[in-house]
Amino acid sequence: MDEKKISSILTKELAIDALVADLLVARGIDDVEKARAFLNPSLSSLTPLDEYSGIDEIADRLKRAMSDGESIVIYGDYDCDGVCAVSILYAYLSEHSKGKVGYFIPNRHSDGYGISVSALDNIAENTDAQVVISVDCGINSVQEVDYAQDELGLDMLITDHHQPGDKLPDCPVFNPHACAKTDTAFRDLCGAGVALRLVEALAGVDESKKYYDIAALATVADVVPLLRDNRVITYYGLISINKRYRRGVSLLVDSCMKYPVTSSDIAFKLAPRINAMGRVKDANEVVELFVENDMFLLKCLVEDINKANDARQQLTDDLTEDCLSKLKDYDFENDPFIILYAPYWDDGVLGITASRIAGMFSRPVLLFTKNKGVLKGSGRSVAGVNILECVKHASCYLTRFGGHPMACGLGLEESNFEDFRTAVNAYAKEVYGDISAKAERKCDCVLTKPLDVSVTKQLMYLQPFGEGNPAPVFAIDERKSSFVPFGDGTHLKARIKNMEVLAFGMYEDREYLNSDAEKRLYLDISYSVFNNTERTQAVVRSVLPGGLPDDDVCFEYNLRRGAARPEVGDAKIRDISFEEAKRLAERSYGTAFVAFDKQTAEKAAAQFSLGVAYGKGEGKLPVTQVLLCPTSGATAFYSDVVLLEMPLNGSAEFARNGEVALFGSGALADSYREHAPVYEELGAVYRAVRKRTGSGRYTDVNALYADVASDTDVEKHKFLICIYVFRELKLLTLIPDIRCVHGVKADLTASTLYKAVCG
Repeated sequence: MDEKKISSILTKELAIDALVADLLVARGIDDVEKARAFLNPSLSSLTPLDEYSGIDEIADRLKRAMSDGESIVIYGDYDCDGVCAVSILYAYLSEHSKGKVGYFIPNRHSDGYGISVSALDNIAENTDAQVVISVDCGINSVQEVDYAQDELGLDMLITDHHQPGDKLPDCPVFNPHACAKTDTAFRDLCGAGVALRLVEALAGVDESKKYYDIAALATVADVVPLLRDNRVITYYGLISINKRYRRGVSLLVDSCMKYPVTSSDIAFKLAPRINAMGRVKDANEVVELFVENDMFLLKCLVEDINKANDARQQLTDDLTEDCLSKLKDYDFENDPFIILYAPYWDDGVLGITASRIAGMFSRPVLLFTKNKGVLKGSGRSVAGVNILECVKHASCYLTRFGGHPMACGLGLEESNFEDFRTAVNAYAKEVYGDISAKAERKCDCVLTKPLDVSVTKQLMYLQPFGEGNPAPVFAIDERKSSFVPFGDGTHLKARIKNMEVLAFGMYEDREYLNSDAEKRLYLDISYSVFNNTERTQAVVRSVLPGGLPDDDVCFEYNLRRGAARPEVGDAKIRDISFEEAKRLAERSYGTAFVAFDKQTAEKAAAQFSLGVAYGKGEGKLPVTQVLLCPTSGATAFYSDVVLLEMPLNGSAEFARNGEVALFGSGALADSYREHAPVYEELGAVYRAVRKRTGSGRYTDVNALYADVASDTDVEKHKFLICIYVFRELKLLTLIPDIRCVHGVKADLTASTLYKAVCG
């Protein structure tokens, strides 16, 4: 049966809009019962526990320990998933056990990941533990488990969700990947999800319901697929969080956001804070967030968590900047992986930084630092590339490695770093070819008509969104819009197809967005209620140019750029031949041909058989292309930048080795001189602008011109030159609105832009 027929059946049987039905079918939900289960998550749909081996054996051993008063220690991991798994099991066992219950979460910096002999010795020496149960770790700790049982006399129990190796530890094990007895058993639980199912095995569903909020935090944080069991756990966990069931979680939410909490809020606001303690301090403290009820202690803990998150953000920002500086000389042509090392980096933020860099460049990333004499690394991948497979291929150089297709952790001797880097890149190039060329913009639906708010409301039935069930991406093909600034002036908003469309941080793209150039806007769409009115709101995720803007857009861009960069100055010019330019154009990566007007860009694109990108192009990856009117920093990662004409000023921004490469003979200023205003015209424009902006609020230069045109005889291009000369001299501001600055005097000869235009 074809997809259209299936969608039609779902629409009729479930009384849902055809768009929602289409999205379900696209996600592989292709019959009525599957769709009903997806739209109405139920605890009864969880994998029956008897479809797993090992879980009953572990539950029986824990029950005996609890009733006999044996001392139990829970051994966890320092990330959000590990902390949540510890918290679930500790909360249950400590309430119901007759003996002592404790937990041990290794320190990321001093103990490292997973079960270690030194940590087991510590537990044996400093506690009276008889039973040690792992959560979110241990599936590959074969030797460590043998040591604990044979040398220390500890009874070991292993619960984990990571991929098992060829040999399992010689003790009771519950890992869905290793213990599923049927093909239908769900395998992709996170560590906290495994702990949650263990509590269910110990005490039943009603008891496990108490911990769904904790498990939901971990499930989203660990980026496991939000399908089947994970969808149920997250769905009910979010209900619990939004009912303020747990004091500590409620205080954390109140400290950084507003209710209601969504899966996106967990991913970008709550989970990073929980992770931060393990990255910069000690994750053991975070368990109190889930088990403590004293409000004073919880407030102090939440304050500490937010301080740790601030420190984590700063460390991440610093590491990101350091990585970006190293990537300015990177060989993107020959190295499909980004692999970087510095001995001074903080190992607590390697993973999160790797994820950020991978998103910027559409390449898998491995970052390494030195820890206890060896290199410790963390990796993050991109869609379609199995990073664990690539790392495993070079495992002969590693001391350890583990993870899953999208993320990994690893270690190696410093002397093996270059050989490892070479081996990974060679394998990735052979298997995957040009990784970034495979990156595609995903779009679930191109909207051709207004989206009714009732449909938007139904789209929310697809939540919670996350890995395996991403929020649908919509697109609109738009020519001329009417975006206006809002907030601090750096953000834009417009009314398009009955939606409020927001474009955050896109002020510099305003002229292009409002131009009649063909373009596709990719949107995240949500339903909201404001002042008791339901509405559809959209946020611009990215813009795919379908055509180039007209000359007026480029004209204003060049003025804005010239006014904003008077301090940059010009660099020494190096003229290059056609042969050299052609050689640079033949590379896939590393060369940017920069143009400042449409005709020049189109001529070069035809001459060298290249594509043209307006503004910042596609992310930060230095794809060889023509860049028309590049935004600030757009050429930062190109090894070669070739100017096709000289800008009004600030050519040093494009210099490499102190020189600006120029292929062409023109200077942009030549075409601006015919519009150069004389002194009297500048005065007339300033007086007219001051009069108009003193009594009204303008955010659009073009709208201001329409109103002052009757007050002056200055044509539009000349008016724009006046405005940006005033901007450079700080006689007026453009953001958040256009205002003359009173009391400021300036000499026109001090304007670099004016001198460039007037010659």
